[in-house]
Amino acid sequence: MAVIKAQIKRELLTWTRDRAKISAEVAAKAAGVTVERLQGWEAGDDLPTLGQLRNLAEKYKFPLAVFYLPEPPLDFAPLRDFRRLPDEPEKALSAHLAYHIRAAYERREVALELLQDLAETPRPLPLSATLDDDPEALGQAIRAFLDVDDQAQQKSARQAFDFWRRRLEEHNVLVFVVSGPHRSVELSEMRGFAIAKAELPAIVINGKDYSQGGRAFTLLHEFCHVLLGESAISNGAGDDIALTPDERRIERFCDAVAAATLMPRDVLMSFSEVADAARREWSHDELRPIAQQLGVSREALLLRFVSIGRASWDFYMGERPKFQEEYRQAAEERAKDRKPVPIKRPVMLMSWNGRGFTRLVLRSYYNQRITLNDVAGYLGAKLKHIPPLEQAAFQRNGL
Repeated sequence: MAVIKAQIKRELLTWTRDRAKISAEVAAKAAGVTVERLQGWEAGDDLPTLGQLRNLAEKYKFPLAVFYLPEPPLDFAPLRDFRRLPDEPEKALSAHLAYHIRAAYERREVALELLQDLAETPRPLPLSATLDDDPEALGQAIRAFLDVDDQAQQKSARQAFDFWRRRLEEHNVLVFVVSGPHRSVELSEMRGFAIAKAELPAIVINGKDYSQGGRAFTLLHEFCHVLLGESAISNGAGDDIALTPDERRIERFCDAVAAATLMPRDVLMSFSEVADAARREWSHDELRPIAQQLGVSREALLLRFVSIGRASWDFYMGERPKFQEEYRQAAEERAKDRKPVPIKRPVMLMSWNGRGFTRLVLRSYYNQRITLNDVAGYLGAKLKHIPPLEQAAFQRNGL
């Protein structure tokens, strides 16, 4: 029986593997060949069989059709990387992070196409920012844009994140969350990243952040990157001396704006213990109830107190190692007690896609622009998952 070779260009093999951040060793194993054989394909000396190409496509997470393009497609605009480490001028992306960046760009492109089919024009963001702006004023402008008058009393980190995520999604910002055990990304590599476009910007948050208010803070930090027009990857290391002065300035500015948005001065002053206080030291028991009501971490609250003159920088720096040790111990406890927790597929898909994207896909189906199979494909769902996703997308308290 004749072996059918895949008639593709070698450039597509090298392009897809490079974009997937897959090593030659891992790719060769997926295809069931030696590294030398894989390198021969990429050099144009031979071609893989159709079955071998399917295995590579599955490993690289690219549709098979991509390999049959006449030439590699134009790359997405690169994201500025704020994750550098000492002696590491450009930290390589892991295969999982590369996949999530590509998936975010692809879903945004799908959303733009669906809006065009619905004869709708995405509204550009009415806000923008520069590093010379006052973070306090920008924080107030963001709250006004998102129609946040008086921040709700939050009872958990998840409620705080959901509150701000809904606000952004209602104002044409796509928000995706890396969730579930598959293709997860470590927090040390990425807390969030932003695709800074005036129309339908996208923000991706790492769902592994279990800290009180951590995801909400990252969400608004990345939204500040959007307003700066700065597509970027962050891992919460804005004070890292390995960053350039320009990079540290950008990250600190985004941190200040996120803090001013989450914890406005007038809201903080509504707490008598804050309004009546001078610059002083704060116990964790004093910080905890205020932080819980605002849906932020005690560390973020203390740092905010520094900016409004209710705590000193030296006191914060003295407390910071205690917070970091607390986070480390909590992470160890989670790892020690880790048990498989079944997550319902619709819940994970809603977290992954967000309400904004899910609603747009479903509206396109209701208007007979796409098929039910298209809906399943765009959302990564099976047909049986679509009814609960509908409920979650359009009801106030779905899933």
